Amino acid sequence: MSARVVMGAALALLSSAVVAAEPVSAGANDQMATMVASLVGVVGLIIVLAVLARRFNLPNSVGGPMKTVAMLPVGTKERVAVIQVGDQQYLVGITGQNVTLLDKLEQPLETAAAPQFASVLAKFNKKRES
Repeated sequence: MSARVVMGAALALLSSAVVAAEPVSAGANDQMATMVASLVGVVGLIIVLAVLARRFNLPNSVGGPMKTVAMLPVGTKERVAVIQVGDQQYLVGITGQNVTLLDKLEQPLETAAAPQFASVLAKFNKKRES
C-alpha cells in the first residue's frame, strides 16, 4: 500500500474516534493543551540547559580539592587540560576513551580568579544602556 492510503485510513479512524467520543467542554481542552505545552516547554528548557552546560564545560560542583585550570580543544573529542589537585598541577590529555597524564608541571600556571556574577551583570547592563 502506498503511504497516502495508509495516512488517509489513519486520519479516517482518528476522525471517527473523535466524533464518537463524548463531547468535552472547550475549557477542559484548553487547560489540557496549556498543561501539555507547559510540560513540553519545561522539559525542553531542562534539555537545552543540560546541553549548554556540557558544551561550555560548566563545573558541576563548586570548590573541592580538584579543579580545571585551563582546557584547550585539539580535536572534535580530544582536548588537553591542566588540572590542579591541591597545590600541584597536572597536564592531561583527554579523549573519548581515556584520560592520560602527560606531565606533572614543575611551575604551576597562574589561575585567574573568575569574575563575580554581580560585576559581569553590571558590565552587561552598562553596555546595554550605551
